[in-house]
Amino acid sequence: MRWVYPEGAAPNASHEGFCVAVLGDGSEPPPIRGNLPLPHSAGDAGPQSLWAEYDGAGGRPRAVAVRAGCACGWRSKEMFPLFPGDVNATEAGKDGEGGPLTVWQRHISHLLDGAVPADVRAQIDTLRETIAQLALTRPLAAVAAAAQVERTGAACLQHVVATATATGRSWGEIGSAMGITRQAAHSRFAKTSRRG
Repeated sequence: MRWVYPEGAAPNASHEGFCVAVLGDGSEPPPIRGNLPLPHSAGDAGPQSLWAEYDGAGGRPRAVAVRAGCACGWRSKEMFPLFPGDVNATEAGKDGEGGPLTVWQRHISHLLDGAVPADVRAQIDTLRETIAQLALTRPLAAVAAAAQVERTGAACLQHVVATATATGRSWGEIGSAMGITRQAAHSRFAKTSRRG
């Protein structure tokens, strides 16, 4: 089974998740076509076969465990037990939590945490376009509006950085979200953030 985040809509096809079969030597088996494995390169991002197909029947390799995988090429270090015939237990863990799905959700949540949601991007784009149109007919009103956006943006940025540090986010994470270095983020905001 493939997983997307948020459920039902993939924000980026390169971050589609899945269970990866693990062989006894710890390696990931090649994709299966028909009944037999096909050769694959080490650069393959995702399996083309369901983990349950690696059952040892018909010359296919036998999986001994599964791990979480992502189409971006990421694989979890943690391995999880197989529950043959029970897809939910294998993918979500026997108790419904703590299986490969949960580990992949942590992977994708960390990646998406710094991504600007589509609705917020759309609002920013609309504001930018509105001010650009205003500049064509009322340039001074556009200047005043842009100045107000700049002041509001600066105050908003101070607030959200303080919130991020108060919730334990590192200067490296904050800098990455802003597109600057950890040192630049710390230098700019440490004096005014709650965490310093």
